[in-house]
Amino acid sequence: MKANIGNAVAEVRTVLEQVHALVPNATTSLVGYPLLFSRTQACSSLVSASQRVILNDVAVYFEGKQREIALLRSASHVR
Repeated sequence: MKANIGNAVAEVRTVLEQVHALVPNATTSLVGYPLLFSRTQACSSLVSASQRVILNDVAVYFEGKQREIALLRSASHVR
């Protein structure tokens, strides 16, 4: 999953560069992801407790990567 996130992060960077090139003074906001599943309650029998932890961890990881992009590109009006 981290490889897929790496690809998505690269795409986000490309889009941000394109936006900045077209509209240099625009402010772009990256929005994080909520936890997908409750940490304390089962929401369905289709997703096990260990799978819920993994999927929540992936959401947190992706949000962290987006935060890194925003911090690195803050001079380009990304928040």
